[in-house]
Amino acid sequence: QGGQRVKLARWIPILFLAGSLNAEPLVASFERFHQASPSVEGGALLYSELGCANCHGGGTALPKREGPVLAAIKGRANADWVAHFLADPQASKSGTMMPSMFAGLSEAERAKQVDEVTHYLMSLKPIGKPAKAKSARHSNAERGSALFHENGCVACHAPRPDFHSPAGTPKPDEFESPPVPLPDLKAKYSMDSLHAFLEAPQSVRPDGRMPHFQLEAQDAMDLACYLVDFQSSDPRTAAPLPSFKTDPTKSKRGQELTSAMNCAACHRLTEKDAPAGVQLPSTVEAISGCLSPEPKSGRPHYALSDEQRRSLELFVKSRETKFPEATLAQLTLHAFNCLACHQRDGIGGPDAARNRFFIGDEGIADAGRLPPPLTGIGQKLKPGWMEKVFHGEGRVRPYVKTKMPAYPQHAAVFTKLFQTVDAKPDLPELAHGDIQAGRKLLGIQGGVNCITCHVWGDHPSLGIQALDISSLNERLQPTWFRNYLLDPAAYRPGTLMPPLWPGGESMVKDVLGGNADKQIASIWEFISKGEGLPLGYPEVLPGAFELKPTDRPILQRTFMTGVGPLAILVGFPGGVNLAYDGLRGRPAKMWRGRFFDAYSTWFVRAAPFEDPLGEDVMDWPSGSDAEPQMEFGGYRLDKAGNPTFLLRVDGAEIEDHYEADDGMLKRTIRGKWGGFTHPVGAFVEEKSGEAGVRTFVYSWK
Repeated sequence: QGGQRVKLARWIPILFLAGSLNAEPLVASFERFHQASPSVEGGALLYSELGCANCHGGGTALPKREGPVLAAIKGRANADWVAHFLADPQASKSGTMMPSMFAGLSEAERAKQVDEVTHYLMSLKPIGKPAKAKSARHSNAERGSALFHENGCVACHAPRPDFHSPAGTPKPDEFESPPVPLPDLKAKYSMDSLHAFLEAPQSVRPDGRMPHFQLEAQDAMDLACYLVDFQSSDPRTAAPLPSFKTDPTKSKRGQELTSAMNCAACHRLTEKDAPAGVQLPSTVEAISGCLSPEPKSGRPHYALSDEQRRSLELFVKSRETKFPEATLAQLTLHAFNCLACHQRDGIGGPDAARNRFFIGDEGIADAGRLPPPLTGIGQKLKPGWMEKVFHGEGRVRPYVKTKMPAYPQHAAVFTKLFQTVDAKPDLPELAHGDIQAGRKLLGIQGGVNCITCHVWGDHPSLGIQALDISSLNERLQPTWFRNYLLDPAAYRPGTLMPPLWPGGESMVKDVLGGNADKQIASIWEFISKGEGLPLGYPEVLPGAFELKPTDRPILQRTFMTGVGPLAILVGFPGGVNLAYDGLRGRPAKMWRGRFFDAYSTWFVRAAPFEDPLGEDVMDWPSGSDAEPQMEFGGYRLDKAGNPTFLLRVDGAEIEDHYEADDGMLKRTIRGKWGGFTHPVGAFVEEKSGEAGVRTFVYSWK
């Protein structure tokens, strides 16, 4: 790693300044795992990821790396940006894998051809029915910033200096591979077109290298708002893309140029694309153009580093060699940058710069915030479930904030590859199990206390809220399950999962004679076929304790995520709800719809931090040290049950009253206090009133 970080010195200036400098094409996994020593494997990765195989044929067996679909680009990108990018791709987006197609021309001829190709690209029609982004009612750049840094974007891209992580801003030498720079998104997109792209990136980049995170419309809008630095909360006021009128004569010439340059080998332009194959010379020495340090007229030019060029040369010399499936699986993970988030066989995972942005349930330690290892994943998961995961289904770790992207186009191929590579047909089968013994072992009455930490269906655990184990039989291979329980740390070092059968010996001697294999098989048997709950669980459903305000407001104290351990929840009849922070004396959340499920608050020993049951949750700004010091003095209720929170702000008495009004939240403040804030994204209307009294109405309309 020391060598890697020294090598990364050339990238330090662009870690936070995407698009500012020329550089070689950036393949993140090549930089992290291959650049220190040129190799055939590193060359194969580059040959695939730089699109060499698209013109010159395969040889890597890796999934094809495609350029973005260019059909209908006029509706997505600013024509001026497209022209600048074509003229000098690296200047517009440092590290881009797009070669310079005009580098060997005179300045005048380059400008002419770029103009003609731009006119042609702007004339391209959609292929099939174009995807249309779902509308979002408001935009919130602050929320978009949190999504960018916490949902997984920074696994590939650089954390941005305007985001203040509690762990601090990463230093350049903490990156084991340089972040993939973003272009000037504000110059390239309108907010609406970026929103549409983020909601459905697979429609423009079907090869999956830009992951499909299955964002909700509002999430995509907030991300787009943040990335283009849109300062309003109303997306309808965002500027559209500048209009561009195509010249038919230039467009026709541009079409001829794109055909001559074989652009269709990497890009989808029309329904009738006809890319040409280009035969590679028999020797590396005879190859010119793409591998040449100097640009050649009429040839794509990559500003390759010495390490990249040497690795490519090694691969080209031996490109007929077929890789073992284990090597192919490793290179597939590198091609899709999977090891930016996951580990496999102890390799990869978030580096020091990015690790701090992976957040989740701290009560489960790293397992509560980091994606699971991919070690032996093909032997762990059943084929049907694995394919579901790659299709973006079957999320079982809701507490991990980083999202697993969907790769629907590659789901079947990935599944077959890893099932083959990780197969272990010689593993012992599970023994015969006893359902009732399994029920006891899972529980807390003479068992191994699984439900103390693990969720069981709709029932929270009795302690930390680790993943649901009631349906493990749908996901896991039984032989993997057996081996994992015998030695959890061998699969995930540092796991909180204890070794309940250390050295293959059971810690529960009075069940099935203390036979470890029979006990594990019995647990599996109950999970697969048992009815009811493990012993020790209260036989009630959480839904039985959902609080439903009808005639008057309901108040409930609890722990709530984003509010704190002294949250005071208020549910008003009509579906308007409030969370008040009793520690800092401030409103924290409002939402509408369902109010709150009190099951965990009332029954679970280690009560977890809860979330609102409803939808359209809006947060008040979290505040700063510069705000006035507030003392919370409790609350009182009026005859209708509406609360008034009592505060002392810099010595002055303040009353902060709330009630519901026609599906809106009405807030009345009495006293001299100018430091109050409003929920981000809400529509705020101020009502006139008597002196010293200010009334606000918050709505979602």
